[in-house]
Amino acid sequence: MSSRFSKVKPEECILLICDIQERFRSVIYQYPSVIHAAKILLESAELFKIPVIATEQYPRALGHTVEELDPQKMKVYEKTVFSMIVPEVEKCLLEHSLRRTAIIVGIETHVCVLQTTLDLLEKGYSVHIVTDGVSSQRTMDRSTAFRRLEQAGAWLTTYESLLFQLLRSKDNPSFKQISELCKRPRPDPGLNTL
Repeated sequence: MSSRFSKVKPEECILLICDIQERFRSVIYQYPSVIHAAKILLESAELFKIPVIATEQYPRALGHTVEELDPQKMKVYEKTVFSMIVPEVEKCLLEHSLRRTAIIVGIETHVCVLQTTLDLLEKGYSVHIVTDGVSSQRTMDRSTAFRRLEQAGAWLTTYESLLFQLLRSKDNPSFKQISELCKRPRPDPGLNTL
């Protein structure tokens, strides 16, 4: 499905939020930025009518999704494997079979995000990794994962770039709301580097 370029269209997208859980607050590099990007994308998904799937890695030990992200706006599935593509998520993806563009935010870039991306690419999805919405405990793991993700065929983007691609024009009915979301103060911009 990957080509030399890949446009995103709201009616073809699904948003995947990977393991943004409480237990990771103190260990993930620039975690506030990851949460911020995920929150912006979650609110935008509602405007664009994009379905949202979230996972929680072994929540009994690692806690649930952070309080900043409203669980009412997404389907949340528990997992113990690293990829998000567990049977329950596969079933949900089948329910949205015309949506072949996956947008991914979450952690950790070099483990769960990478393995989810590889599984989705293998299934023919176009995968867009939101670079200011993914991280790892160590910056080297994060940056190395970006190279691997690109080599595998994923697209690297930022949440603002992605949102304006979804809008396509200032004439889009959601333009004002999306513009306001993008103007929100951002946490420390430490995720600016790949």
